[in-house]
Amino acid sequence: MEILGYLRPDGQVGIRNHVAIIYSVHCSMVVAQKLRDLFPVGTQLFGIPGGCGLRQAPFNKVTALGKHSSFAGALVVGLGCEGADAYMIAEEIAKSGKPVEAIKINEEGGDLKTIEKGSRILVRLLQHASIAERVKMTPADLIVGQECGGSDATSGLASNPITGVAADLLIEAGGTYMHSETSELLGCADVLAARAVNEEAARDIREAIEEAERASFALGRFSWGYGNILGGLTSIEEKSYGCLSKSGTKPLQGVLKTYECPPRKGYWVQVGEPGSGTFHGDPEGINQFAACGAHLSYFTTGCGSTTGGLIPVIKVIANPQRMQLIADNADLDATPVIRGEKTIQEMGAELYQLTLEVAAGKLTKSEIYQHFEA
Repeated sequence: MEILGYLRPDGQVGIRNHVAIIYSVHCSMVVAQKLRDLFPVGTQLFGIPGGCGLRQAPFNKVTALGKHSSFAGALVVGLGCEGADAYMIAEEIAKSGKPVEAIKINEEGGDLKTIEKGSRILVRLLQHASIAERVKMTPADLIVGQECGGSDATSGLASNPITGVAADLLIEAGGTYMHSETSELLGCADVLAARAVNEEAARDIREAIEEAERASFALGRFSWGYGNILGGLTSIEEKSYGCLSKSGTKPLQGVLKTYECPPRKGYWVQVGEPGSGTFHGDPEGINQFAACGAHLSYFTTGCGSTTGGLIPVIKVIANPQRMQLIADNADLDATPVIRGEKTIQEMGAELYQLTLEVAAGKLTKSEIYQHFEA
């Protein structure tokens, strides 16, 4: 299968071709949304929620997203008095070589004039995106993330192991795979450390899981929801080993602590930067993968989450009852494993094939429904 990507000035190659509309503060979000509504095809909206102060971690995440290979260019919309200055955000993203422009509502003279100017900028950026150079990609060029949300008993029995098999196939082809959710890996530190490629990677994964455990006790809650209980999970241990099953079998290269692309191919655990969250729920995890360069993400769900993110999301469901209810949102029906009709290896190979199809341009359900939560 031929995969033609979009070559970016910094050498990255994307599998999608959008223009980013970025708000630098909550006060400019409405204007940014209106610009997105005027140009819904080919644009994606995200930004820094909250008030006036400059928070470095969200700034790092948003600028990393702006540099993502899916974006041919970006428009940053600011109010004019916030710490996360629109020009500063644009300047950082422009280091990637792509065209980036910034406008401030206070400088333009209010909403209407800002929307007028922003519209003309978006026309230019969308035209620029339309002539992006296409280049051939191989599976070795792909970076894939994995998120699980609304886990139930079938997640650990089928959905997550299937993604682990697909991850192994991707890595065997020279690609890169990552997952996060160290709060759902409690008790698994020794297992992952034993797979580490060196002492640094072993130490980092132990520290990441230990920190997640300390945070859980400090907050008085673990990564454990009502939906997990309804779905048949009886303990955090069951959830942890279900999470571990999505790691596949390949050596652990290390822990990604900042928003940069992995320095090597292979399997990684991503933890993100503390305090960098700009959204709640599973899309936050997916967008953190994107900030680390992921082209797309798997998303296993037993209870039936419908959310997506800024990159293509392949939704995997193995719960037969949930699949009947929410088939319209599923990209891979993993129920044959639960029914004993197919093996995990067979379904993992199907997911890997679907991965290549999505990389080649096949739209996922989340893309069709515009589940671009951010």
